Parts: sequence; structure tokens; C-alpha cells
Amino acid sequence: MDRLKYLMYKPMQDGKTTKWVLLLSKFDIRYMTHKSVKGRAIAIHLAHCSLEEAEEIQGGFPNKDIIGIEVESWKMYFDGATNQNGSGIGVLLISPKRTHIPFSGRLNFPATNNATEYESCILGLRAALGLGVKELEVYGDSVLIISQIQNRWKIKEERLMHYHECLQKWASKFSKIQYQYVPRM
Repeated sequence: MDRLKYLMYKPMQDGKTTKWVLLLSKFDIRYMTHKSVKGRAIAIHLAHCSLEEAEEIQGGFPNKDIIGIEVESWKMYFDGATNQNGSGIGVLLISPKRTHIPFSGRLNFPATNNATEYESCILGLRAALGLGVKELEVYGDSVLIISQIQNRWKIKEERLMHYHECLQKWASKFSKIQYQYVPRM
């Protein structure tokens, strides 16, 4: 299988490949199958290349963007909701270059509104880690969840303890993470 085709069309990438796809996406690259070039043809080309041409080829690669992969923090907005039709979760990741990456899902089990909020936050943290994010600003509209995550409020419901522990486990994998309450208005 061709590596570039795999990179461009894989539905869910890990952190390293996603960085490459984000870097390559600004160049409007389209994958086209190409016949292989024999090694001998490359050797012949290099043999006929002068030293000046070789220096031009080596100096023409702008690797500044590749070496300095984003160090700025990403932003994550999460929300969960429950009604008589079921429970849904949604996450929006925003890169430092303002690329928006939305995630959403439907829970296949009955859950409270607070549980859906925790589920959506955990989904967002896992997705951010999958993209290789190290610094994250998290925004949510649930006072209860944000206050519990920041350890300002105690967790009184037994079933939310598991969610809180799971969220703390994922949050510990970031070098820097901040939580912020955003009013629903």
C-alpha cells in the first residue's frame, strides 16, 4: 500500500500522522497513483547533476514548519445533553492555527445529563491526545463538572466518581491543561 495514500485517506489517525496531515492539508495535495521509478533512473539523474544544482535542491526544502510543530495550546469545547430520545455528546477542538475539528456521538446507554457532560469531556481529551496535543484549554458550560474537575466541589454522586477518575487519568497525560466555565448564553 502506498504510504501517502494511506496518510491522506485514513479516517482516524494517531497523533504523529495527524500532524503531518494538518501540515500537508494547506497545500491542496491530491493523491494520484504513479508508476514506480526505477532506482537506476534516479542514479542516472544524480550522476548528471552538477554540484551547484545539488546545492539548490538541498537548500530548497523549507523545513521550518516541520521542525517547529505547534507548541501553542489548543482549545476544546465540550457539551453533553440528555432527553427522552437519548443522550448525545459533542466536542470541538480548535488548533492554534484556527483549524476546527468537531466530534459528536450518541450514547448507547441511559445516562444523566452530568454523565453525558463527563463523557463528552473524556472524548475530547482522548481525541486531543490522539492528535498529539500537549497543552489544552478546556471550556464547558456545566458549572458542576468544571468545578468538580478543578477540585473546588466534592463529588456526591457515586456514579460520577468513576467518570471523574477516568477524566483525571486522561488529563494527567497533558503537560498543561486549564479548565474554564463558559455560561450557556
